[in-house]
Amino acid sequence: MNRISCDVVQDLLPLYYDDICSETSKGLVEEHLVDCPDCRSSLEQLKSSLSLPIQDMEVNKLEGKGLQSIKRMWSRTRSMAFMKGLFVAASVFGMLIVGYFGLFRWNILPVSSDHIIISDIRTISSGEIAFRVQIRDGYSFAHVKNTVKDDGSFYMIPVHPLIISKKYNASNPVNGEMFVNPLNVRAYQKKYGKDVEITSIYYGSPDHPILIWKKGMELPTASR
Repeated sequence: MNRISCDVVQDLLPLYYDDICSETSKGLVEEHLVDCPDCRSSLEQLKSSLSLPIQDMEVNKLEGKGLQSIKRMWSRTRSMAFMKGLFVAASVFGMLIVGYFGLFRWNILPVSSDHIIISDIRTISSGEIAFRVQIRDGYSFAHVKNTVKDDGSFYMIPVHPLIISKKYNASNPVNGEMFVNPLNVRAYQKKYGKDVEITSIYYGSPDHPILIWKKGMELPTASR
């Protein structure tokens, strides 16, 4: 095989290094490199010059993976912080709502009988007992809870929230006509499993209720 010149080998070295030249060219280059130290030196320089960028690329690749990991961790941390903040805000808002309704809207305290005025107690033709109620405790509204004791006592208990949300003037109390039919009350209680004859009706707190009617009591009949 004829020996080729260094110039030709120098041109073929990049192809030889990348292993993309033909087998014939590869054989010529290797045969030349055996006896030519200059071309061998050129090949070593080529290897060195091309290996540095590859190393840099690996380093950059590792650094890029590290940055991506930090970015993902930061995103998770930020998402967790956002979720925690949202949970805390929702909890605080819920506590405020519960606190508001508990203090201003949740009717749990019985109205003192000292603030209740009962008048005009009478019976009407339908068998109902009618009476007028005035509540002067400063609250805008009092919800009435009904309960029946085992002895047949029927209690109508007005209740209000813990804090006054709106006041009425003393000259403008909460007024209302109440109508109670003992037979209807018994029928309602029987529907829910408690069949007790209603023997008395009270209005106000069970600790100090106001008697409206008791079995055997004669009440005036309402006029037409």
